[in-house]
Formats: sequence, structure tokens, C-alpha cells
Amino acid sequence: MSNNTGVTNWCELPNHDDVQRRDSLGVVMFCAILDHTNGIVDRGGVFAKSREFWTDNAIFGIASLIAGLFNYLYHVVLAHVLGPGDYGDLTTFLNVTAFLVLPGPVITLLYTRLGRRPGPAGTRESWGLWLGGFAIWLLLIAAAWPLARVFDVSAWLLIVFTMEVVPSLALAANMGILQRVRWYFWVGFLTVLITAFRVLAAAIATFFPVYRLFTVGVLEGLAAFVAFFVSRRFAARAPWVGEPSHVDVITGTAIVGVINVLLAISDGLLAKHFLTPLAAGQFNGLATIGHTVQFISGSFGTVMLTSIIADPARRHRFLATTSATYMAIAGSAELIFTLWGRGVVMTVLGRHFLSVVAWLPYYGWGMIALGLINIAMLYSVALKRWAAIATTGAGWAIWVWRLTKSHSIAGFVMATTVTMTLVLAATGVTMVATRAWQMPNGLVRRRVRP
Repeated sequence: MSNNTGVTNWCELPNHDDVQRRDSLGVVMFCAILDHTNGIVDRGGVFAKSREFWTDNAIFGIASLIAGLFNYLYHVVLAHVLGPGDYGDLTTFLNVTAFLVLPGPVITLLYTRLGRRPGPAGTRESWGLWLGGFAIWLLLIAAAWPLARVFDVSAWLLIVFTMEVVPSLALAANMGILQRVRWYFWVGFLTVLITAFRVLAAAIATFFPVYRLFTVGVLEGLAAFVAFFVSRRFAARAPWVGEPSHVDVITGTAIVGVINVLLAISDGLLAKHFLTPLAAGQFNGLATIGHTVQFISGSFGTVMLTSIIADPARRHRFLATTSATYMAIAGSAELIFTLWGRGVVMTVLGRHFLSVVAWLPYYGWGMIALGLINIAMLYSVALKRWAAIATTGAGWAIWVWRLTKSHSIAGFVMATTVTMTLVLAATGVTMVATRAWQMPNGLVRRRVRP
């Protein structure tokens, strides 16, 4: 094994036939001097990796901030224009769409690990993702009228809003490829591009009061198609960087992605079914504000994921830095919710949603916990450790069960906050216990080396 100076460091040799060369006192002394020298030589590389980590966070963080502001503007305009009833329908359309593209975040995570696929394999996979998206949309069309009765919405509008499912899976793969090579400028650009279309849709709905929801749905779909064709151009130039597709990695990553999506959309969908139309609209307005806190964790967690894949030895520093940065921002948001909650609700949603002001701080704590859960699951994906799956999966099931027993905004908020806090604690304990369980085995293996 060679260091940066081109000299073989026998102290770092793996357990094979050459390892007996470490036995002599001269080699041991030489290795001690060499390790000290390498620490000085490699320090610049450490600083460079830290600078790259913070640069990625800054680029993707700024893009996510802009996208978040655009999303806020989208919901601010439409909440004021539509009112609680129609706004509840809008959030239902968006949540159903998010459920249909549930494979999307999974595919993004998979391609973030696996990278761009070479040659014909990549082309076949792209066509397969397109066909998969189209098949999902056809299934939605077949089930549109029963679903419309369940959620008390228009079946035709449901079909229009879910049209964006068709290119979404292929778009998700391209986003993962760009994240794998850490081209976060283009990832951020595409994220902002999609949300900019949403702002345009809200503006058109404001000035043209006829067929407002139809116009918004058409532009949502157009945004997905445009984003895919733009992303394909960037992803096609990405280098072939990745790893072999092992079954355990694909399965574990897929489960984490599914749980992440379900944690993000379940409360909004269940509110539409178990609450009155007015209460469902008001709760979904509250969720729009609260989930922004959890949304922040996505950009930081993604950068942490790719940073750990590139430099596993510094995983603990990446995790600590990501968690601390997220907590600082999320804590500031929670302070605003507590001190100026009425102003936030009035600005974002309007006077028809003032009944949720008292619950905003409590819901905010639940979303902070959910953001930390997201970071923990992305950390598990990076290290191929799946201990967090059991706690988060069980936590999601318990959360859904509690939501089905709640029939008020207060019940939904308390079920969310209490469950997410307990799931976060259980996930943290499980990850620490798993790590502690693995450490003695590692020490034993090092002691018995010849």
C-alpha cells in the first residue's frame, strides 16, 4: 500500500503473506516516522475535502433555500386565492402525486449510490423508467373515480395533476447520477427550475380565475417534462462513477427511500379522509409550513451521503456537522413559530387558517424530529447499515395508526409530534447500540491478526 510519497507503508498492509514484514523493530520505527510525515502531507487533502463538503452544502443549500421560497410563494398565493376548501383539494392532488412517484426518491437514492450506468444498460434502464412512469399514470387513470370519491375531489383534475408522474422516475435517476458525481450546481438548478414553474402556475391562477386548478395541474406536469430533458443533457456527460449493484444495497436503499416518502405525505392524505374538508384544508396548510423544516434536512442529508461515500473515514464528522447545522436552522425556525406564529400563518396562508396558530410550535417540534430521522436514514444508506429501517418502519406504522384514531387538528398534531420524537429516540438508541455491538468484534479481529 503506497502513501502520497510513493513509499509502501507496511503498517497499513492487510492480512496477507507480506504482513510478517511488520515484525522487525526497524520496520515498526520506520512506520511510526512515516505515519507522522503522512499526517503532515495529507493535511492539505483533509482541508480540501472539508472545503468541498462545505461548498456542496452551500451550493445545494442556497438552491434548496430558493426552491423553498418558491414553494412558499406557490402555497402563499394559492392558499389566499383558493381558500381552505379548494386548497385542501390542491394539497390532496399534490399528495396523491407524491404517493404515485414514491419510487422516485428511491430511484434517486439508488443512483446516488450506483452512479451512471454504462452504455446500453443505461439506455435500457432509462426507457424502463419512462415505461414505469407511464404505467403508473395509466393505473391512476383506471382508479381515478374511486379515489375521487374517497378524497372528495374531481377525478379529471386528479388525472391532470398526476400527469407529471410519467417523466418523474427517469428524472429521479438523472438527479441521482448528478448527486453521485457531486455536481450539486446542476442538481440545485433543476430543483429551482421545477419550483419556478410552480410559481408561474400560481401567478396564472391568480390573474385568470377560470379553471385555476386545471391550469396549475397542467403547468406542474409541463415542469416535470422540461426538467427531465434538461437533466438528461447534464447526466449524459457525467463520468461513470459508482459501485456494483448488490441486492442488499438495492433493497436497503429502496426501503429507506419508501419510508422517507411515507413519512412526508401520510398525514396530509389521512387528514383529507379523516377530517372535515375545512379542517383538512387547515391542517394541510399547517403541514405546508411545518414540513419546510423537515425539507431542510433533505439537502444537508444528501450532501452528507455523497461525502461519506467519497470519504468514509470522516463519516462521524460529516454526521455531526450535518446534524448541528440542521439543528441550528431548524431551531431558528421553531423560535419564529413560537414567537411570531400568527404572523407566519397570516403571511403564508391567510386569515382563514388562524385556527392552526396555536398548534404550529408543537407541530414544528415533530418536523424537527422527522428531519433528524431523515438524516439518520441517509447515514445508514451511506454506510450500508440498515438498523434504522426497523425503528423508522415500525414508527411509521404506529404513526399512521394513531392518525386514523384522531379526528381533529389537535389530534393529528399531537400524534405526529409524540410519535416522531419517540421514533427519533428509538432510532438513535438502535444506531448507537448497533455500533457498540460491532466494535468488540472489530477489536477481536485486529488482535488475532498474525
